[in-house]
Amino acid sequence: MTTLGKLRIRGVVRRNGEPVEGAYLTLNAGDEFIAERRTGPDGTYEFHTSPGDWTVICRASGSDPVPATVSSEGGESTADFEL
Repeated sequence: MTTLGKLRIRGVVRRNGEPVEGAYLTLNAGDEFIAERRTGPDGTYEFHTSPGDWTVICRASGSDPVPATVSSEGGESTADFEL
């Protein structure tokens, strides 16, 4: 099991340039599910992670799932989604 730490992966989910509230994001390490988040009214989300390579998958009504691979090695990484 992966231990989460003080590094961050954050981003914004948008559709047609507008923030998407309530989009569902999962954080995965390989095939292992780690955490989930929903976006707020401003379309933002944030995960706290440990160093490594992660997959963030964004799901929202009316859109296919969109994956992004993120390397979290120091401080903060960004994964924005345009649906």
